[in-house]
Amino acid sequence: MLTKFLNNYGYMILGGAMIIGFSAFKGAEAYTGKSLAPVTVYFHGTPTDPTQVEDLSQWSTSPNGKSCNNQDELACAVQVDPTDLNGSGTSFDSSKIAIEATSTSSGYIPSLEPGSNPMQFNPINRN
Repeated sequence: MLTKFLNNYGYMILGGAMIIGFSAFKGAEAYTGKSLAPVTVYFHGTPTDPTQVEDLSQWSTSPNGKSCNNQDELACAVQVDPTDLNGSGTSFDSSKIAIEATSTSSGYIPSLEPGSNPMQFNPINRN
């Protein structure tokens, strides 16, 4: 009995559940008034200079033309929550994010300074 019901209506139930699930995510974006997707902030300085990696003015949402391949050798980009950006939404909000340069064999990569409290911080470095 249950098998016959699932064979007849199972795909319809699954489709309805998917529609409700996607609608709930879209509704959360509309309710908060912002996108829930992370924003990528790119490094525009010299990744072999630790003071430039730590300087928040060297980071912006405009692409830097580098191939960020997540090899953890040189600073390239960071994915953050949109609420961790400044008022114009173009660079880091210094009241929420502080970066320190972590040494690698080739240069420096960004890491969070202790006490920094971003919603999300996902570095995407390059080699």
